[in-house]
Amino acid sequence: MSEAAIIRKFKVEIFKPEGDATGITVFLPGTLLKLEEYSSTYDTLVEQNQIVIGFKNMNPFPIVGRSHQRMAEDVASVVEEFLALEEYSGLPAKYNVVGHSLGGKVALMVAAKYDIEKVKNVIALDPVDDKPRELTYPKNKPKTDLSNSLADEIHLYQSEKGGEGLFPLCPSDRNATVIQEIYPKKITSLTIDEGAGHMSYKDTENDEASIRTREDVQAKIRAVIQ
Repeated sequence: MSEAAIIRKFKVEIFKPEGDATGITVFLPGTLLKLEEYSSTYDTLVEQNQIVIGFKNMNPFPIVGRSHQRMAEDVASVVEEFLALEEYSGLPAKYNVVGHSLGGKVALMVAAKYDIEKVKNVIALDPVDDKPRELTYPKNKPKTDLSNSLADEIHLYQSEKGGEGLFPLCPSDRNATVIQEIYPKKITSLTIDEGAGHMSYKDTENDEASIRTREDVQAKIRAVIQ
């Protein structure tokens, strides 16, 4: 399969560094959010000499979309098919996953169940374990058990305000804090972003807290992903 065929099959965009790439990072946006709204973050990954495979359409709704499980399977499959191309066969087999909201949840699912041996690092931005709950319910025997992960590092970010309101975007009983509480030995770090909302990880949010939040995430990428 050609690179163009992979792009069409998985509905992804591929961003490459100017020089030699040192690895692959998959980027997963939130539900129905535009990939380009995270450009400052995936550009940082490219600056780290990563080939970034960005999914353009995280649509979990029935009939027109894909289940969270299928999304996790797609992540594993797209990397496998990409590395099968002769041009990229010399890249490391292990890869990183960065995701926001639903994308953060799927990133954790890939590390926990769908590509356990090949996920190197995960950075999950305000992950929402919802509809259905995979990682946080039931607590004593979750459907997708992050304790099985072999990832080197798992970093979680949580917005301070994402759980607020009558219909919170990131409910407090299924957020990054809960994930850290259930899997304390697997989580490398948990950062609570003061003043940030659930959408602060997107470039469209220009308040001081959102800008600071993205800068912190990008600093973490520079420290963790080489």
